[in-house]
Amino acid sequence: MNSELYFIGVDGGGSRCRVRLESADGTLLAKGQSGPANVMRSLDTACASIMDATAKAVEAAKLSITTQQIVLCAGLAGANIASAHQALMAKQLPFKHVHLVSDLHAACAGAHAGNDGAVIVCGTGSSATRYASGCFTDFGGHGFPIGDKASGAWLGLQAVKHSLLAFDGLAPKDATFNAVCEHLQANSAEDIVRACAGFNSNDYAAIVLPLLPLYRKGDSVIEGFVQEGLSYLQLLADEVLNTPEMALCLIGGLTELYHPMLSNTVQDRIQPCQLSPEEGAILLAKQAGDFQ
Repeated sequence: MNSELYFIGVDGGGSRCRVRLESADGTLLAKGQSGPANVMRSLDTACASIMDATAKAVEAAKLSITTQQIVLCAGLAGANIASAHQALMAKQLPFKHVHLVSDLHAACAGAHAGNDGAVIVCGTGSSATRYASGCFTDFGGHGFPIGDKASGAWLGLQAVKHSLLAFDGLAPKDATFNAVCEHLQANSAEDIVRACAGFNSNDYAAIVLPLLPLYRKGDSVIEGFVQEGLSYLQLLADEVLNTPEMALCLIGGLTELYHPMLSNTVQDRIQPCQLSPEEGAILLAKQAGDFQ
């Protein structure tokens, strides 16, 4: 029977979970993907997604591997909250060892290959962290709707709020209003309220897709939202880049929108990511060395 040690790196967020199966020497053996893995939203769903994605990767590797041979290196959304972190660890998932960090820390470790550096994430949600002298300093990451400014979820929510104001006669029934109503199939404020009653951050972020063409045409309402988001990200970048040597990586779909508008000082510090978040999670676990 195969008795070697293997590593599974996990990048788990609110919409999906990606895993990377490696041998002990870092050779990529296979990848897998499954559903959401945000431990704050649903611990059971996160665990099920991790197990499913792991099983898919092991099957794809075509090797005889048991979970007892695997060190799970999990970078998960919500793992920065102590209670959620403790709850997952208490689950005692059937691996040789579980090393749990936030998805933000795994992304930063991967982006800079374990070296000092900062990342700003702006996709469905938003957050940032700086790694220096062996310590992470986090910014944002408080979750939607109380945080995640500039993100897709935040932009979608601003458009919904604008549309409700328009129904009340307090804002114009303009192109943004029309796009939101068409997306939600709404003919009244009540329709919008009903449609959004069960919405999560992914649902609000989905509203952004029909808004982007309006932004490219110079729509003043969407431009206003984007400028407010940009102001936040600029402040964030100025704060995380606290030393002249600190490099910055941008992660997430909406960073392409904001990147060209950040200050030249910030843009001069931006570098491409060196490794994936899954690789970053494995790197952090190996650095900790607590699986021996």
